[in-house]
Amino acid sequence: MRDEAKLLLAGCLASALALALVAGAVFHAEALRHFDARLLVHASAGRFGPAGDVADAVSHLGDPLPQVLLLAAGVAVALASGRRVPALAGLALVAGASLTTLVLKHALAAPRLDPVLSWAQVGEESFPSGHATAAFAMAAAWAIFVPPRWRLPVACIGIVLASLVAASVVVLRHHFPSDVLGGLLVALAWACGVLALQIENSRRKSCSM
Repeated sequence: MRDEAKLLLAGCLASALALALVAGAVFHAEALRHFDARLLVHASAGRFGPAGDVADAVSHLGDPLPQVLLLAAGVAVALASGRRVPALAGLALVAGASLTTLVLKHALAAPRLDPVLSWAQVGEESFPSGHATAAFAMAAAWAIFVPPRWRLPVACIGIVLASLVAASVVVLRHHFPSDVLGGLLVALAWACGVLALQIENSRRKSCSM
C-alpha cells in the first residue's frame, strides 16, 4: 500500500475516533454540553434579523433536492471525461456519509436540554448535522469528480460553501456547533477512506499492467 493511502486511512480512523469522542463529550459531559449550548446562543443571536434571512437561504443548499442535483451534475462531469471510477468514488462518498449520519442520528437520539436555550431547544436527533455532512461530503466529492487541474479551485469553493451551510444551521439554531463538527468528521472519514481505496485501486491496476 502506498504511503498516501496509509496516511488517508489513518485520517479516516482519526476522524472516526474524533467523532466518537465528540459524541461522548456532548452526550455525557454536562460541562461541555452546557458550553456547546452557550456557543449556540451566541452564534444564533441574530437569527431573526438580516443574518437569519441569509442563513435561511444558504441552509437550503444542504436540502435533499439541491444535493441530489449537485451529485447528478458531478457524476455527469466525471463521466463526460471518461472517468468512471471517480464518478463511482464520489457517489459512494456522498451516499456513505449521508447514510452514516442518518444511522447515527437515530442511534444517538437523546435530549440535550439546557436552561440557557430557554424555549428554543434543539431536537433530539440533531447529532450529527445532516446538512453539514451533506455539504462537506459534496465538496469532497466534487474535488474527485473534476479533472486534476480543477481540483484545488473546486475544493476551495466547495469548502467555503459547505462552511457557510454548516454555519447557517447553527445561526438558525437548528443544530449545536458540535452537531456541525460531527457532520464534518463523518464526511472527512468517508472522504479519506474513499480516496485511500481509489489510490490503492490505481496502484493495483498499474502493477497488473
